[in-house]
Amino acid sequence: MFVSKKEQATEQTAHRLQRQVAMPGEALAEPRDHKRKVALFVAHGMGQQVPFETMDCVAAGLMRIARKGGKPAAAIRAETCLIGGQKLQRIELDLRDEHDQPLEVHVYEGYWASVTEGQVTISDVMSFLLRGGFNGMRNAWKDFHRWVFGGAVNFGKQPRTGVFLTLALLAVISLIVANFLVGVMFADRLAARLKDVTGGALFADQTFTALTTLVAGWVIYSAAIGVLLYLAHRVGGRAWTLPLGVLLWGWVAYTIVALGFAPPLALLGWIDVSAFGVQVFNTWSVPVWIALLVLSYLLRGVMIQFPGDVAAYISSHTLDRFQDIRTKIKDSVGKVAKAIYAGDEYEGVVWVGHSLGSVVVYDALNALIMDDELAQRPARAVARTRLLVTFGSPLDKIAFIFASQWVRATESREALAASFQPLILDYERFRGIPWVNIWSPADIISGSLDFYDDPAKSNGRGVRNLVDGRATTPLLAHVEYWDNRLLFEQIYAGLTRRDVAAAVAR
Repeated sequence: MFVSKKEQATEQTAHRLQRQVAMPGEALAEPRDHKRKVALFVAHGMGQQVPFETMDCVAAGLMRIARKGGKPAAAIRAETCLIGGQKLQRIELDLRDEHDQPLEVHVYEGYWASVTEGQVTISDVMSFLLRGGFNGMRNAWKDFHRWVFGGAVNFGKQPRTGVFLTLALLAVISLIVANFLVGVMFADRLAARLKDVTGGALFADQTFTALTTLVAGWVIYSAAIGVLLYLAHRVGGRAWTLPLGVLLWGWVAYTIVALGFAPPLALLGWIDVSAFGVQVFNTWSVPVWIALLVLSYLLRGVMIQFPGDVAAYISSHTLDRFQDIRTKIKDSVGKVAKAIYAGDEYEGVVWVGHSLGSVVVYDALNALIMDDELAQRPARAVARTRLLVTFGSPLDKIAFIFASQWVRATESREALAASFQPLILDYERFRGIPWVNIWSPADIISGSLDFYDDPAKSNGRGVRNLVDGRATTPLLAHVEYWDNRLLFEQIYAGLTRRDVAAAVAR
């Protein structure tokens, strides 16, 4: 059932076009006069390219929580409105607060994916990963210091991070070597065919067969891992986590040894790999090497979509051409945030950021608070911000890599970098905002946010790190938060509870 209407509205909602959608068994929205209103601002993660998809996921998740809690589920409305001088799209839904009073929630999206689309190359990604990996390895074995809340806090050594960075770096280098190897081996065999000789100038037949066998093993291993990850994601459950984790580390080790070390050492004649050869793979060598190229191409696309977005957003201090990208992302997201806070329509705002989107909303909220401070409107944004939710967030890893890249950074430079991040400046003035971070050990991108607090000063106002026990599939756990209750329970509490800090602390 669709009901269309045209309204005369206030300045914040002038020229509004509205569509109200009622699903079977749902009631249409109640009259909207005198209803309390709360805004929800969400930013999508890296690689998500579809506008409005994130808003839709959030709205659907909140409706599920409302229904399971026995609250009446009213229709969801989609609108284009004029608010704070900005034409924005939003989703409206009616919930009930803790006292069973009507509450209207407006969901807005900070969409930025189009800004990075097509702007990052594989060489940019490789350069970013190699630079960050090397610097991280070099600094992981030293005490890690970070300037927060007025001083340098020692977070100790980070050897685990160093090991992960080392293995990831070796795997990346191995894939580069493998792709180079394809060209070398095919050129060698083609030259031999043209000269009508047996074998090749660089690789004997036995060596070629052995290396082809190793590559075939990697292709089969990779395909099997992909199938198992998909099945684990579909079935769910913690029983998959440890076995798949072991298999993935085995894949990393195989990639490093079979693709990274064996071919160049065999080419130099330092090792003999002929014992690994299986003749059937020599017979089918062309499909094997084509399969390697296909998998490499797929991995290339994933790396551009995911690490590529990160490189474009956080590497502006080393890659000048990305400064414009970062500025555009901040401007597009910041305009929406400023429009939401421009009037007095909302009694509170909940911020939500997934993956790289958590970094985007962190920057946007800091900028909004800083604007208030410079305009001598102290605590206006802080007072109206009910909750900050980050999930699948790489904020801690980015903080570590940034510090690692600032090899010669002085305390004054670290202090200046912190000066435009009010959320790590002063607990009393800026950290009245409850901050919940949801992560999973199976998600290699996320982690507990430890580098955004000073344990000696937090006094219960630190980031509340929650582990999502249902995000269990290695790698794919990064997107499994969307399917689980924990995320939406925290958001729902932030929207419907007046004492948000007490609600999310449970």
